[in-house]
Amino acid sequence: MAEEEEDAANDALVVLHVRGTREVLDAALALRASDDPKRRALAATILGQLGTPDRTFPEECRAALLDLVRQEQETTVLAAAVFALGHRGKPCDATELLALRHHPHDVIRYGVAFALQGATSQIGVQTLLELMDDPYELARDWATTSIGMTVALDGPEIRAALLRRAKDDDEWTRAEALHGLARRKDKRVVPYLRAELSYNRENTYLFEDAAKAYLGIDEDAKIGRQELLSKLTPGLPV
Repeated sequence: MAEEEEDAANDALVVLHVRGTREVLDAALALRASDDPKRRALAATILGQLGTPDRTFPEECRAALLDLVRQEQETTVLAAAVFALGHRGKPCDATELLALRHHPHDVIRYGVAFALQGATSQIGVQTLLELMDDPYELARDWATTSIGMTVALDGPEIRAALLRRAKDDDEWTRAEALHGLARRKDKRVVPYLRAELSYNRENTYLFEDAAKAYLGIDEDAKIGRQELLSKLTPGLPV
């Protein structure tokens, strides 16, 4: 697809999402039965973001997307449906979705983590903890982000999982893990933060934000890497 055509298609999707009417819903539901996987994927995309800023027809859209998840064999369509569940604005811990956490395609497991963001149910949290050890970095990143940001979730198992990811090879996953520990004021985060802030890198701000969270400093505060390091130095109050 040419760039102009792609832009036009995206603009059309935005219009449909904003409109969020029964007419658009019925059109998306009809598209699910198409023989063309691109049309079925389009249906999932529309259903995932129908209504802006407030999602419309939440139960009908969720049921339609879960129906796609149950029946779809085409990976691209399945991925669209899984991510669409995440775009509905509430964590989805339906059995059909959780069954995909061992799917052989990385993008599907990544989508499961995305759809579970903010989950607090026991099965949802356990699935996220499992995905924090996934071989695919984007699945680990989103699972770690969800667990890390949901401070109401705490305890030895949660903190142990975050500590494991504090050593992750992926920079973004490490940052989210450290942010999760920092939000919980876990002192074990300090040496990791000092180590990360010792390097001048393009994404240093990720670790600066985690340090601010631990130190109780507003995220928008203008404070540099070296000053944060000094506040994290042993012997000085943290």
